[in-house]
Amino acid sequence: MTTALRVAALAFGLLALVAGGLQLWAYVASDGVRHLIVGIFAVAVGLSVFVAVGSKARGRRR
Repeated sequence: MTTALRVAALAFGLLALVAGGLQLWAYVASDGVRHLIVGIFAVAVGLSVFVAVGSKARGRRR
């Protein structure tokens, strides 16, 4: 994975985590179930991106 692609993936993962956190915050503030569903999905996407980047970086070092 090139450095530019890794940076872009990390930026996307961070953006997904922030968006998910804001959706979960909106759920707590308003009790809208849609916010909970979208928040969980966004956090899952962000975490999976970080795991994928980490496993790719770890596999390269071996």
